[in-house]
Order: sequence, then C-alpha cells, then structure tokens
Amino acid sequence: MTLAVAAVGLLVSVASQADFLTPIPAYGDNGTAIFSVGSGFTLSDSESGGIVAAATADSDGRLYVLYRAVPSTDSNSHLYLIRLGSSGVLDNGFGPLDFGLSAAVDNNVALGLDQSRQRFYLVTLPPTPSADFITVSARRFDNSLDPAFNGGADLVINSARIVDNRYSLAATVDQVSGRLLLSGAFIVGTVSEDTLSNLEAVTYAVTPDGQLDPGFNSNGLRIESPPSSFGITSALGFGIATSSTTGRILNFGSGRVSPSRFVGTIFSDNADGTVDATFGSGGLGVIDITSTTPPSEGQANLTQLLFGRILPSGVTQLIGVNGVLQLSNRTYVTGTTSVAGVQLTPAGVPDTRFKSTGIFTTPFAIGRAPPTVLFANGSFASVFKSGPTDISVLAVEGFSVFAEDGTTGGTTTGGTTTGGATTGGTTGGTTTGGTTTGGTTTGGTTTGSTTGTTSSGGGSFGLFGLVGLVIGALLRRRRGLGEISGG
Repeated sequence: MTLAVAAVGLLVSVASQADFLTPIPAYGDNGTAIFSVGSGFTLSDSESGGIVAAATADSDGRLYVLYRAVPSTDSNSHLYLIRLGSSGVLDNGFGPLDFGLSAAVDNNVALGLDQSRQRFYLVTLPPTPSADFITVSARRFDNSLDPAFNGGADLVINSARIVDNRYSLAATVDQVSGRLLLSGAFIVGTVSEDTLSNLEAVTYAVTPDGQLDPGFNSNGLRIESPPSSFGITSALGFGIATSSTTGRILNFGSGRVSPSRFVGTIFSDNADGTVDATFGSGGLGVIDITSTTPPSEGQANLTQLLFGRILPSGVTQLIGVNGVLQLSNRTYVTGTTSVAGVQLTPAGVPDTRFKSTGIFTTPFAIGRAPPTVLFANGSFASVFKSGPTDISVLAVEGFSVFAEDGTTGGTTTGGTTTGGATTGGTTGGTTTGGTTTGGTTTGGTTTGSTTGTTSSGGGSFGLFGLVGLVIGALLRRRRGLGEISGG
C-alpha cells in the first residue's frame, strides 16, 4: 500500500508539470497503454518492476516492442515482437512475431527499423560474459530473413575485440540511405576489470545489403577516442542518432573523468567516418551536470545521455539522466536522479534558445528503467512489464511541447497539437493554434481491438511508476547498465 500511494503521488506531481514528464492524455488512458501477451504466455523477465528487451518507433508514431515470454508449449522463453498504433492500441494485424529462443542470445539486444525496405534489424550478442562478435539479422515483416541482406543470411561482425555485453548495443537506421548504425563499447584489458574504467565507445556502419560499410572509416568501424584535454579516461555509447540530411552520426553516452565523476559524451562523425571537427571540441561535446547529492564511497555521479535525434536544421535534442550510481550493483540511489533534456546547436554547444541554458533538468525518483523510444516529434515512451502477462507503455510530452527554437508550444493530445508550434508533422490528427514543420506527431486514433486491459487513470503506472517512469534504457540489465532503443 505504501508503494502504491507513493507512486500515485509521483504521478500527480509529474502531471502538474508542463514539460518533459507530462503524460500525453490521448495515448492509452491518460498517457498509459497496457496490453496483454495472452493467457498462454508468461513474461519471463524477473527483474523488479519488469523490463522488456527493446523497442523502436516508426515515423507514423507506431511503437514496436520486443519482449521475452515463455509460451505454454515450451519451457524456454522466446523473443516476440508486437506493434502498437499511434494512440497505444495493440495492432492485432501485426504479429506477434516469434524470433526464437531468447536463450540463444545475450539479454542485451537492439532493434532497428528500416521503413522503406520493410525490415527489422535484430542485433544480438552471444550469451557469454566475453563476447567477441555481434550478429545482425535482417527480418522482413513476415519474420523471414531478407534475401536482399547478406544473401539472406545473418551478418556476423567479428571485431577481434571483446564487446562488453554488460552494456548494450543501440541501433538506428538512416531512413534515406538505409544504413544501419550501431553503438556500444569495447573492453580495454581483461573482462574482470572494472568495466566502467576501461571502455571505448564504438560506432559501426552497415550497408543495406548487409556488409560493413567501407565508406565509413574504411572498414565500417570507428573507435571514439576522446580528446585528452577533457580528462576522459573511459567512454561508452548508450545511443546513436543520424541525420538523414547530411549523414552525420552522433554516438552519445557517458565518459569517466574520475572514479566518482562521469559526464555525458556526444561524439560526432561525418558520414564517411571522419571526425566532425565543427562539433564541440575536436568532435566531442561534453555535458556535465552537477549532482545534487555528493556520492559516497562506492558510488559515482553519472551524467548519461541515452537517446536523441538530429533535426533537419542540425540542432540536436537529447534526453538523459543525472544522479548517483551505486557501483556495486549499477543502480541509482533513488531520490538523487533527474531527467535531463539537452538541446545543442549544430556546433555542439548548449543552445541557449532552449530554457535559456540549453539544459533542463527535472527531479524524479528512479533506480532502474525500461527501454524508452523517442518519437519523431520529440515525445517519448517508456515500456515496462506491469504484471505476469501485461506490458505497459507510458508516453510523455518530452520535446514535443517546445518548438525547435526552445520556446514553449502546446501539448500533444491524440495527434492534435494545441496552442503552439510543434517540430514534427502530424499523423492521425490535426494541429490547432500553431504550425507544423516536418516529422511526426505521436498520437491519433488507431482502429483495432486491444488485447488485455486499459489503464484506469494511470492505475498500473501508479503501482510501477517508481521503477518504470520515463527515461529509458538505463540500467535495464541484471548485470549492468542498459541500452537505448531509438527509431
């Protein structure tokens, strides 16, 4: 009862804010949609609060969720994929697609979507503590292997380097060129070492026909070494974004400055894999947000950039988290954390048109969080297990309440933007009292039936909000920090 009351109180406080964490009223029921995986299945993830595997979105605001469940016909869990419409209604005409036994891959997976080619990318690591290869599987919407990708076979990337599978891969697709971009981390030294102190952020580029892109740094791989002037000794990528206009790539995550201090990092590369020297300092932007609580021994402050987008103008918008991390179990100290919204100019410096400083933080309580998807209009949704067979999706306003210049616009209500300008086009609704420029507004109405139940006034969110609220992909793994899944 205490947990429920505290969480509902958090919901009320969040709803009173008109910024990032305001639930989108017409998504599900007051921002929360719930669907059931069915009585013949049991969600297999046992982590407190429940976490699904990965999620991504398309330009129409539809959400694709990859989750693990045990069917009644098998004693082992499988990976399944479903799709929700832009208002949070389960699309019964799509899936669920069965991607096979989840035990065949590590818990860490990434999901990418190529809309024009109607294919998914399932990016996996083997279930070992010292993986040295990555597998990319291109699946068509009927779940068959795409013969146009690597001759109809999976692409196995063997880097001859250890990939740290205690941290995640992230995936995104350039919807114009079709190029798949991956980010993650290599281990420097032995696996037994403290992985927060010996990591290198990496970026991979894969062509639509299933080969490492020789046009990207000659071999399709770039190791993102930070300039020594920042004092960053270790860096890892938690997310990746690309510009369909210029092909520029951002690899964003976190960098270690000292055992107790971390900063947000954004590496910028040109389309050919060379350093984008026009961005930040030497191709690296650093976001350092002072922690409100000094870390104790065995803890560290962490500024982590998780997911973002590059607008056609070159402006970058990122969402992350700042707080105190317990190094022993890689979880946040509840009560020390804040959502961080960051807007950068094309030159990679904070854009003062946004909230006067370019950086906006909102306190909230979190220990672990589920995968989160950033929609094309800047709103975003977190996906989390809310019962033995139920998965909940919480959609909040994010950047959709701001115009690109940082001024406050309206709110997104079921595909309708009221009272301001929205950077993003509209799918499934109209725009009132403002202008619409490019992109997609999440919302609208989807016809079809919903399997399972619908949230009543945020009831399920009330019970699980403390672990499932907002900001995703951080610390979603049992062994360590988590991933972002972008569309």
